[in-house]
Amino acid sequence: MKKKRFSIIIPAYNVCEYIDKAIDSVLEQDFKDYELIIVNDASTDDTAEKVKKYEEIYDNIKLISHKENKASRRG
Repeated sequence: MKKKRFSIIIPAYNVCEYIDKAIDSVLEQDFKDYELIIVNDASTDDTAEKVKKYEEIYDNIKLISHKENKASRRG
């Protein structure tokens, strides 16, 4: 695998309705030497499932998922 020159990071929380548009906008760019990292912070909708479908197709897309939303631990 060719080394990636840079990373694009997209934070995601309950954005199932919009995540396709965000990912597709990156994929439509002319540059190809990047990795796309989507950080899913314990979404309760289908955000992670949508990203997993992209991850299966594109080797430069990586999903990082947290099981518990960090904001829920404040107290």
